[in-house]
Amino acid sequence: MKKIVILIILVSLNFMLFVKAEITFDNLVHDYGEIAEDSGPYDHEYNFTNTGDEPFKLVKVKAG
Repeated sequence: MKKIVILIILVSLNFMLFVKAEITFDNLVHDYGEIAEDSGPYDHEYNFTNTGDEPFKLVKVKAG
């Protein structure tokens, strides 16, 4: 989970340094609490808004 948050922050910083697009996340962290190993997969959506002056583009996205 921490890897996802770090990835989101790094991607955000990269775009903020090189383009004038800016994104704002509703929440950067999600606490799943205690999860039993055999209870199946869990997921969570991270909602964000382009608050910059230019279009925001995600390029070369790779699953981790």
